[in-house]
Amino acid sequence: MKKVLKSIAQMLAGAAVGVGGMSLIMWLVDGGLPAAHSHSEGVDAGLMLLSIGLATLWLIVAIILHLVLHEAGHLIMGLLTGYQFLSFRVFKLTLVKTDKGLRWKRYHIAGTGGQCILTLPTNQEVRSAPWFWYNAGGVLMNLLLVALSVVILRLFHLGIVGTSFFIMMAFMGLCIALINGIPMMIGGMSNDGLNIWTLWRHPDERRFFVRMLQTVGLLSSGKRMSELPEEWFEDIPVTENASYQEINNRLFYMSLLEDKMQLDEARQIAEEIMALGKKLPQLFRMEVAGERVMLELMTTKRLEVVDELWDKQLLRYTEMNSKYSPIKCAVLYTVELIHNQDYTKADAYKQQLEGHKYDYTMPGEALTAIALVNTAFEVQKNVLLQEDTEKNYY
Repeated sequence: MKKVLKSIAQMLAGAAVGVGGMSLIMWLVDGGLPAAHSHSEGVDAGLMLLSIGLATLWLIVAIILHLVLHEAGHLIMGLLTGYQFLSFRVFKLTLVKTDKGLRWKRYHIAGTGGQCILTLPTNQEVRSAPWFWYNAGGVLMNLLLVALSVVILRLFHLGIVGTSFFIMMAFMGLCIALINGIPMMIGGMSNDGLNIWTLWRHPDERRFFVRMLQTVGLLSSGKRMSELPEEWFEDIPVTENASYQEINNRLFYMSLLEDKMQLDEARQIAEEIMALGKKLPQLFRMEVAGERVMLELMTTKRLEVVDELWDKQLLRYTEMNSKYSPIKCAVLYTVELIHNQDYTKADAYKQQLEGHKYDYTMPGEALTAIALVNTAFEVQKNVLLQEDTEKNYY
């Protein structure tokens, strides 16, 4: 019942924002657009259908333009404040900087339509690192386009085609600016407003933000976690009051342990993070659950834990994202090899991982995934050898 009431509340809130936003746009355009007059009585059905069609078309176009230009805002403000380009994603299409120049790759994060990732030089002083303009650039770009659209609507008579386009540009720009600017979690990820709010209120957490960008930058260049400076990884347990940045820091530390093949310690951290329960955003929960399944199978082999976690939802999530995340491929390989003992499927995942290791946006992560796959193989081989020994003994 609570879920139903929550859904209804969200729909009403969305409708209120839509009506309010459109009313604001119409008011800004000086009392609304002139109404179409007809010498005949009643509604002009043709004009109404044309208006609806144009509104629908321009709505789709406006959403795409604002998503692209939102990320461009991050890019521009980041480059202006000392950041270096790393990747620019719109939906699943991603432009990535590699050691061989710019390359097109595919990547996806649930709940996001785009992403611009920049990095900072490895010698960047954490305390003086710029953080505001990079995070605010997307919302500022959306608001700039809203203002530009309103000015054009006030100054020019564009006809029904041009007018409906700029109305939708203004409306969607306002919506996207609010969605990204008001501090909240979206799809399990911190939006721009929440990033700014957290980094402003907690200056000590800015080091996590800087190190996250620097780590992603080096992983994208082919470095592995274990090759990065040790001081970037702080062993700080998370509590139920942990912020987005603190959880990210813990995830990166877990990844470091995985790369070092300290799998039992990594499993304990995965268990610790998942103990946050409902305090853990859904995206983080799905990410950690898959890796915990892999680590359980490679260490404790507690099948009751694996069976509880490895449900249809987690399987579907892991399969969908294995195209973009090499670690997901390693998880699937381990499940098929050790849990299901389906060696044909396991081998298919291994071939997928090794055959596409240079296609992932972070080749360094792919190297870690391959090392995990090889370790899983050794674990299962030892189990089979032990079983054969016991059979021969008895």
